[in-house]
Amino acid sequence: MIKGFRFKQNERGFSDKTFAFMRNTIIPATKYLFDPRITHIHNMPLTGPCFIYGNHSNYFDPFMINVGLTQEPTAGVMTRDQFHKTLPRIFMDSIGIVPTSKYVPEPGIIRSVIKMIDQRRMIVIFPEGGRRWDGKPKPLIETTLKLFWKMRIPVHPVQIHGSHLAWPRWADKYRRGSVELRFLDPVHASDFKDYDTFAGHCRELIGFDEYHPPQEAIPKTCKKPAAGIQRFLYRCPETGADGAVFSPDGVHVFSRAAGYRYKMNPASRLIDNKGKIISIIDLYDKINLMPMVSARHGDGIILEKQGSRISMVNAEHQLVELGRAYVELHADRLLVLMGGSKFDLSLEEIRYISVEQNHKITVTTPDLTMQIDLEGTSALQWQLYINRLKKGEKPVKSL
Repeated sequence: MIKGFRFKQNERGFSDKTFAFMRNTIIPATKYLFDPRITHIHNMPLTGPCFIYGNHSNYFDPFMINVGLTQEPTAGVMTRDQFHKTLPRIFMDSIGIVPTSKYVPEPGIIRSVIKMIDQRRMIVIFPEGGRRWDGKPKPLIETTLKLFWKMRIPVHPVQIHGSHLAWPRWADKYRRGSVELRFLDPVHASDFKDYDTFAGHCRELIGFDEYHPPQEAIPKTCKKPAAGIQRFLYRCPETGADGAVFSPDGVHVFSRAAGYRYKMNPASRLIDNKGKIISIIDLYDKINLMPMVSARHGDGIILEKQGSRISMVNAEHQLVELGRAYVELHADRLLVLMGGSKFDLSLEEIRYISVEQNHKITVTTPDLTMQIDLEGTSALQWQLYINRLKKGEKPVKSL
């Protein structure tokens, strides 16, 4: 019965009951966790139709944007992966959020957005298409910028300072601090001579590095800031060994392949035994410059994962679990072995690949969309390696 349940929506496209629930539960929780401060409040829209867009690093970014919107909630689009869970689906549907597949063009989304505009909604869209891992700007999705340009309604940029450090995508624990939401002057497509100038301006407004926020937005406390670091630093920065970095206590960071020992502070900086501060972003960049090393070069296997849960997205966009499998990444294909079944996905056929919930990758080909649970390894590494291989890079036997 609950599977197909929907709250009744008003003429504006949202449930008054759900909005009241959000204002009384989720918004207070957001305030407690992140102490969001709104600056340039005169630029904050109170009703639509309009777009609101910004940088995106934290699951709570949409709720932080809604903290000051006491009269009505925002609408928007969200990755379809969240809609596979019944309760989140009911909540998001009733507030006016529609599902979309990351980086995959869907004509139906345009129709949904046009309906939101007709309902005079404030529409939140994060045009980077997903949360940042390192706080650095990601390329904005071109179709989203073209949507902003063609709809001819106000576009409200918001810079979210401190969101990345408050809860890094790779981290298990959030940090206590105060996130700043800086609403900038609204952007109007009619003020620009052409699309390219407009799009460049939109990119520039959120093209800042979140690893260095304003002083007021730097987190102050966290009991276990290093918990989860292995998802991000997926290789030893000194030796290149896969899966060598770990934190046994959530505070100190070690490598099984090298002798260093660091302590992480709440601002996600590493401190060595001499007090020198080391940027994890610099270490991440160093890792990404290393050649890919095959885990089993003789067999042509670059990465492998045993016991991975495999799911498939069906024609109704429902996630159907198939079972457990052994997964191999080769230089030219992704191989999924499941009992008597085998999925042999050519890297040339892979059109889109995204990381979901930090430990899963979703792979889309012309024929299927498959989700692979890589818990225990770095899903980020798998995504980066597949993209590097697709660009023609060759793995090496050893460093």
